[in-house]
Amino acid sequence: MALVYAALSAALTWPLILGLGSDVPGDFGDSLLNMWILGWGAEHAPGLLTGSIGWSDFWNANIFHPDPLALALSEHLFGQVLQILPVYWLTGNIILCYNLLLIATFVLSAFGTYLLVRDLTGDKRAAFIAGLVYGFLPYRIASVPHLQVMSSQWMPFALYGLNRYVTTGSTRALIGGTASLVMQNWSCGYYLLYFAPFVPLFVVHRMWTQGKLKDVRIWASLAGAAVATLALTLPFLFPYQRAQQVFGIERPFGEIVQFSANVWSYVTASENLKLFGRVLRFYPHGEGETFLGFVPWLLASVAVASLVRSAFQKHVSVPSVPPWLTYVSAFLLLAVVTQLIAVMSVVMFGGFEIGFISARTPQRLIMQFAIALALLLGISPRARIEAARMVRSPIFFALTATILAIWLSLGPLPYAGESRVSGFGLYGLLYDYVPGFNGVRVPARYAMIAGLFLAVLAGFGARTLLPQVPSPKSQALVIVLAALTLVEGAAIPMEMNRTWSQNEAAPPARVMTYRNAPPVYARIAALPAGTAITEFPFGDAAWEIRYTYYAAAHWKPITNGYSGNFPPRYMERVARLKQVAKDPEAAWQSLKDSGTTHVVLHRNAFANAADADTVENWLKAHGAKELERFPDNDILLSVN
Repeated sequence: MALVYAALSAALTWPLILGLGSDVPGDFGDSLLNMWILGWGAEHAPGLLTGSIGWSDFWNANIFHPDPLALALSEHLFGQVLQILPVYWLTGNIILCYNLLLIATFVLSAFGTYLLVRDLTGDKRAAFIAGLVYGFLPYRIASVPHLQVMSSQWMPFALYGLNRYVTTGSTRALIGGTASLVMQNWSCGYYLLYFAPFVPLFVVHRMWTQGKLKDVRIWASLAGAAVATLALTLPFLFPYQRAQQVFGIERPFGEIVQFSANVWSYVTASENLKLFGRVLRFYPHGEGETFLGFVPWLLASVAVASLVRSAFQKHVSVPSVPPWLTYVSAFLLLAVVTQLIAVMSVVMFGGFEIGFISARTPQRLIMQFAIALALLLGISPRARIEAARMVRSPIFFALTATILAIWLSLGPLPYAGESRVSGFGLYGLLYDYVPGFNGVRVPARYAMIAGLFLAVLAGFGARTLLPQVPSPKSQALVIVLAALTLVEGAAIPMEMNRTWSQNEAAPPARVMTYRNAPPVYARIAALPAGTAITEFPFGDAAWEIRYTYYAAAHWKPITNGYSGNFPPRYMERVARLKQVAKDPEAAWQSLKDSGTTHVVLHRNAFANAADADTVENWLKAHGAKELERFPDNDILLSVN
């Protein structure tokens, strides 16, 4: 099955397979930053393992010199580093490593979900569909430039291993599930925080349904697994805590709201999707393209409908009740359903008013729903029996987890379009009271977790549908469901090598492997230890990303940089060095204070030659000496 998913991944990322060692999917933004991070990790991880470099040295990466902890200003990607080590050691080609990782996120996400849903449903065909849903979510296309967001593949493996342990007692499964959770924690800081509560909830629910809540051996083993996970995760958290203290990093509340999903984000698709990219543009905004597909929701509806339908079948014996109680129960059931529909209408459309009937306030509607449900359970023995049966179902858990993840993705102030749908966002509690949440800014990334549990629901939906179709036609139904799922998430041909620019000239339309980097970087690599580089133009994000990427071609410290956070001293340098003519002496002092020994002047990077002349003349007027001028119009100068 893994080979099938691999073949589909190669096809659906076409034409990436043709340029694995040279092309970059998406744009030259965070992809280049992530390649530098991978390169730093691949170069320095062996030193960590052998003890030749210290733990703090690993985090003091070579951008934003002289500030420490540069690696802790973004994702460390240690899990991905471990994945690429053999390929990197053999080839030294970080573009190849990056592309293999990207394709692997599709393959492993699909295969892990297949294993999980096969274990839960016992149906390989349903599991195959579920794997397609999660492995090829349309949301992934919107996340292509963010390798850490794409790297969600260890979540289904973790749940699979833990489920196998609870149901079979396999120690091997427990070790595999724990290792997968550790790898997920090492692969994406967002999922480390966001996925963490779902794991114990899933495990406890499965123990409950299996009647093993009183099994002391299972609890002891799970506690040991939790301790091991914590012990292997905590060392990677302390540098971020230290960076928060050193740089005063905290995401402003307004930034959290800005990068939250909107209810309408779930019908807003990436423009790169071929089928829905131009149609589903209901509320586009930063990180707000969280469309998960229509087919998964249809299959999920089938799963939920099958669960509810079984409640009305005569498969359990219940005590007889007076007729009046039956009528009251029916009335309360109608109230539960109508209040639930009203809540959904408020969330999706802002509610409605029909005459004296008003559905505008979600808190009131939820309270009415809860009261009606409590009364129904209180007076109806059958409702209690059926509710207990439904709550024990994996379908119920997956549905609850999907809704919870979507709710959290809406951030601290949930909106549907421009309308507030609730005065209470659960994410706000996490931001205020849980350490780490004030250091991340994109609640919308809960959409990937929602996609995982939606895939589980879709698997149960497929399991319900397939037996209803005669055997020859059921195979055709699998093919149709698979095709529809893949079409929704297809972006063929995948966008490649998109260059963007800000104030200066646009960077080249390609990036080179480190062995074929611009010649100035080979010259820098030959400079003695103690060298520190500053590159001009300074502070333009499109070029700072390139400087960061090529910093792995020489590993000398550079005062430039690009990351998820920026040190205050770097921002001060930007203010001084972006306009050296405004205050030449202050700019020179800023350059010297950074510890710069050499400057690279990329004349072709400036918006016009006059600006390049200004910086070159400023440098030479303050004693900088030209060491070499390269054919591509780069100049290396010494400022000692």
